[in-house]
Amino acid sequence: MLSNPTQQQPTIKPFLKNNNNNRTPTHERVTKTSRITEMNSAPNQHQQQQQDETNNIDNPYNETPSTEPFNIDPDLVRVLAKNQAIIARSPPRFVLFPSSSDHSTKQQQQEEEEERSLIHIISRTQLDRLGRLADSEQLYFNEFSRIIKLKYDSSCLYLQQRLNFPLHLENKLNKDGGRGQPAFFCADGRLQDRRDYRVIRNEWPYAIPRDYQHIVVWSRLPLLDPSQARTSAELKQAHHQGLSGFENLSPELVDRLTQAGLNPDLKLTPFPAHHPGVRGERAGLDAQIRAFIRTRWPYSRGFIDLLWFLNPVHLQSCPQLPHFHVFVKKTT
Repeated sequence: MLSNPTQQQPTIKPFLKNNNNNRTPTHERVTKTSRITEMNSAPNQHQQQQQDETNNIDNPYNETPSTEPFNIDPDLVRVLAKNQAIIARSPPRFVLFPSSSDHSTKQQQQEEEEERSLIHIISRTQLDRLGRLADSEQLYFNEFSRIIKLKYDSSCLYLQQRLNFPLHLENKLNKDGGRGQPAFFCADGRLQDRRDYRVIRNEWPYAIPRDYQHIVVWSRLPLLDPSQARTSAELKQAHHQGLSGFENLSPELVDRLTQAGLNPDLKLTPFPAHHPGVRGERAGLDAQIRAFIRTRWPYSRGFIDLLWFLNPVHLQSCPQLPHFHVFVKKTT
């Protein structure tokens, strides 16, 4: 349930610090850096690289390290634990690709397999087909959503506190007249992790293969810059259908895509492949998202066959908070 923007938003009820019970996730573990220190002393690129290498073992999917605890109350801990148990005992709903690409396969069977095939869903941007396990979905609406509504009034207010973007950021950034500050999400280094975006594992992941993690990238800024659309139709399609794609493709998955008829113009090629610079004029609506994914989860660190998507507005859980999804796979 989303809050009505015309109504006064109620005060967000804080999490209870005494109820954490040492359950803080890896990516939310605390350092003693305050929010003010974090804002005024962002690490340079070399320092960030050293920090990433240090955190690689404890943070294998390169989520946003948090300098402040996210204290989950016992009711939410209980429901999230129940969902993890459901995921652990249940086979995934979706597979990366169909078990058979044999043209002799009966049409009905082939269509059923394509319904579960992530390469078909992502290639065709059929994002309404994605979802959780049935038991997870029931738990989400019957228990989790009720707790959120009772304690935080809406899922958006809950997420605002969960993400904890600095409320005073605009005033701070605009002291110099806003010079050099992007108006849209970008991957050229001007944005800062934690301050401008957060990379967080989905608490309620879709029922994807077990070797993938469902990650969500939340942004303080709008994700789509209309000026980068190649055509007006591209922008309209993004709003109504969404965006989706692949990064860091292995030769094996490119072959699967080609055999399935999902790579007719052979634009999908194995990594490494040439990618246009993100600063180019009209690079496309997805250029910044794709560049961010390649940088955040580099092929050189074992991240391969990544799938991503940006839901259309009518499928977004909270349109007020821009975000896109990445199915991340890391080889050992």
